[in-house]
Amino acid sequence: MKTRLSHGSPHSRGDPRYTWILTSLAIVTFALIILYKLHSLVPELQEPPTSSVPFPTVSKPKDPPSKIAFLFLVRHQMPLDFLWEHFFQGAGEDEYTVYIHARPGYVYTKNNTKCSAFIDRQLKKPVLVEWGEASMLQAERLLLEEALKDPHNQRFILLSDSCVPLYNFRYIYDYVMFCQKSFVDSFTDARDVRYNHKMAPAIWKEKWRKGSQWFVLIRKHAVAVVKDTTVFPVFKRYCKRMSLPEFSGSVENNWNHNCIPDEHYLQTLLAMLFR
Repeated sequence: MKTRLSHGSPHSRGDPRYTWILTSLAIVTFALIILYKLHSLVPELQEPPTSSVPFPTVSKPKDPPSKIAFLFLVRHQMPLDFLWEHFFQGAGEDEYTVYIHARPGYVYTKNNTKCSAFIDRQLKKPVLVEWGEASMLQAERLLLEEALKDPHNQRFILLSDSCVPLYNFRYIYDYVMFCQKSFVDSFTDARDVRYNHKMAPAIWKEKWRKGSQWFVLIRKHAVAVVKDTTVFPVFKRYCKRMSLPEFSGSVENNWNHNCIPDEHYLQTLLAMLFR
């Protein structure tokens, strides 16, 4: 028996559908070959050459650098001014400012100082300072108040006429500006007898601190000192040095303890506000 092939099979060579499939595959293959040839003839894309003439840009004004305020709390002449002259020679004029609190009426000129940065830098309205009195605190506050008028002053260093720089200006500037904290000598004295209980409730015993009056403050702490209207009046009234025997007859001066305001004020204020 002979087997007859079905003419309806899709694999039959005479089927038009089979012919259409082969033709389509041939066209696609031919197109891919053409695209490959064209691609081999086109060089790789490169970055467009930069123009020698730059596009115009709007330059942003550069902010002036932050400054250090050097606050000198002195009597009159500064015997070590020649060292400060050498120190400030390594500084830019926009990196520091000098403020001097001297006795009323004293003016710094080229005739009485060897440091050009001191000339005419005294406060216009100083107070008469007495050691161990609240007037010392008042002078410090006046220096800070004047320095805070310049928004570029970001660090505030309190100095005396006997202070000298141990490093050059660049080292001091970079170190102080890098540190984001104030430098204040502050500690709790377990044997303290200077605290006056009449200071409470404005100042409690647990917030009472002691330390050296010289400091380096960041701007936030300097603002806090100037804005203080609570602690300073209490110090002015109750923290006083012990009077000499010949002046201790009056009730006002008869203190049973010796309180030096500049050794307690800043330390106590910061302990109350930021701890």
